[in-house]
Amino acid sequence: MTCKAPDFTGPYASEFKGAHDQSKTELAKRILEDCQITDAELNEILDAQNQCLAPYGLVATKGQLARLRESALSDEEMNQKNSECAEKTDLWNVESMYDAMQGNPDNLDAEALHKASYECLKTHDLLPKPLTEQEYLDMEVSSSQGLSEEQIAEKIRKWNEFYNIYMEYNDDGSRNPNYDTAKATQFWQCQTDPMNQ
Repeated sequence: MTCKAPDFTGPYASEFKGAHDQSKTELAKRILEDCQITDAELNEILDAQNQCLAPYGLVATKGQLARLRESALSDEEMNQKNSECAEKTDLWNVESMYDAMQGNPDNLDAEALHKASYECLKTHDLLPKPLTEQEYLDMEVSSSQGLSEEQIAEKIRKWNEFYNIYMEYNDDGSRNPNYDTAKATQFWQCQTDPMNQ
């Protein structure tokens, strides 16, 4: 079943439909209509954005905005021009969908994603100490609704302490002597894209 506008299907159907409906340009509609966004398509919409930004001496790349030449624009004016152009090009409609799919292609809810991360870490033997799934979930910093700032800070501290070997730098900015490069790479992949490890 291929996903095609106007009958969007798949894990991100409603998000794609929303982005497609909100988009004003033919380019964005064409990119969004098949429920996927390739790197080439992202570059196409960045090109459109850059055509709009060129007169102001600005250039946008994925997630960044820079001055091409010395310009009299303040940072605030730069962001203003970027927003105005993004309104015209639909850049943000496309880019937000691109980001969502990169990090979570199956559009799992947060808990399902955390459980998948836990399984991934277990499979690759990356848990520094044995943990039950529930203990793992309790430690997740993102599941901290209703906690005070102190409790959240404590949670982050515990998390950092537990996963210390995957941190290249210590809190004070010094290099971590226990850092394990190979394992750290796999660890972060389990965190960001657990379904494909």
